Amino acid sequence: MNAATTVRVSRDTLAELERFQHALRTATADETIRAVLKMQRAAVIGRLSGSLRGRVTRFQEADRLDGDR
Repeated sequence: MNAATTVRVSRDTLAELERFQHALRTATADETIRAVLKMQRAAVIGRLSGSLRGRVTRFQEADRLDGDR
């Protein structure tokens, strides 16, 4: 998706975006926005994963309660 568009933001928002850009060491505003979205998405997924994250394993046939199958 290479289509470009113009987005109007306040001067304060632009200044914050530029601070993020400097902190994240990204070259463009587009890269900065994508990086922030990626971090936010990871944080949401982390919150939704629950307390058993990393301790739950994939279901195996040996896990069946009815051993006849």
